[in-house]
Amino acid sequence: MAASNNPVINRIVMLTLLSYPMLLLTVQGGMNGLLFLLVITSLFCLLHTPKSPTSRLWDSYSISFAIAMASPLLAVFLSETYHGAFSAPPFDGPSRFLFAIPVFLALRQSDMRIITFLQYGLPLGALSALFGAMIVWRKWEIDHSYFVNSIHFGDMALMLGFLSLFSINWEAQDRVPVLILKVCGFLVGLYLSVQSNARGGWAAFPVLLFIWWLSHNPKNSWPKSMAAILSILLVALLGYVLIGMVQHRMDLIYQDFADFHQGDKDTSIGIRLQLWQAACFLFSEHPFFGVGPGGFAQMMTPLSNSGMVTPLAASFGRGEVHNEMLAKAAELGIFGLLSIVSVYAIPLIIFIRSTRSRVAQEKSAAFMGICLVTGFFIFGLTVEIFNLKMTDAFYSLTVAVLLAAATHKTSGRDPI
Repeated sequence: MAASNNPVINRIVMLTLLSYPMLLLTVQGGMNGLLFLLVITSLFCLLHTPKSPTSRLWDSYSISFAIAMASPLLAVFLSETYHGAFSAPPFDGPSRFLFAIPVFLALRQSDMRIITFLQYGLPLGALSALFGAMIVWRKWEIDHSYFVNSIHFGDMALMLGFLSLFSINWEAQDRVPVLILKVCGFLVGLYLSVQSNARGGWAAFPVLLFIWWLSHNPKNSWPKSMAAILSILLVALLGYVLIGMVQHRMDLIYQDFADFHQGDKDTSIGIRLQLWQAACFLFSEHPFFGVGPGGFAQMMTPLSNSGMVTPLAASFGRGEVHNEMLAKAAELGIFGLLSIVSVYAIPLIIFIRSTRSRVAQEKSAAFMGICLVTGFFIFGLTVEIFNLKMTDAFYSLTVAVLLAAATHKTSGRDPI
């Protein structure tokens, strides 16, 4: 870490990067525990690394990233200050984004081989989730007592799978066993996503597959791009035709819309539409600081009494808004909306810039980062993807790791 020559520290970091994807969907609290370990290690390295006159710790990339990752915590603070109701729990999830800052600063100056050790943890994470899947599904069927719900499980498994695919040949030409491992990780991620029935995440499949194609075809023309898009849509269509579960879940979308237009609002999509309308209404009524953390759930009873949402939709709304950006806008106002936009947009902009790097490892990390941010954005359109601390921790840590690799200090370039 941070140009550390301490082999013990380096091994701890490498083991952490290998392990955290494996613990994400298998051990409750494991993801957060390893994030805290890496934060402590990063702070130690930053404090004990000799300052070099040729290496700036804070440049335009690190400053932009720090502002983005600190903004969710600031939005919660401003909203609670305005409402005069201070509570510690709302700061818990956003703190994970803040913790990513020292990890990014330290890893960015470390040996690139330490960072790329993540490539083995990603497919192993998908395979670990597969081994735990039977336990997960059994508990979903009996009492829903597993520590992660089916939607988040399917989305995280899909992300692990795609990151495994993007990591092929990251450090060098992969040997056959490593290539097989990564391909298996990708296929297992797809399988678990399908089995989870979380169709909201399936929308990410064609988009992420197209980004992967772009990563291997930097000089493409419109005819080639259109051919790639049509091929990907054909693959998606074959999945719909050949996989009964996918076909059934997708057919329900049409039925839900038909029922909604006929007056039945309590379908899966109908409930989401009601909650999104309620969130927009609350944002319009409280545009600057929102209704406060947890305020959306508290507003469900009056909104149900007014007829804006049905009692069933209100019961779901007490759990979540089912849209990440609308949730932040309704509860935290414009500052919450800007914070979630910055958490997505600033890393994405840096990753896109880094795709122009002449260093192959940096370029690969940049495309992995684009995959991560884009996938989470799509997941967040139909679910509050950051309402679990484990997903906060996974996103923020993985963004920090990939951003450190994509803007590595060894390149010797000023970022912007």
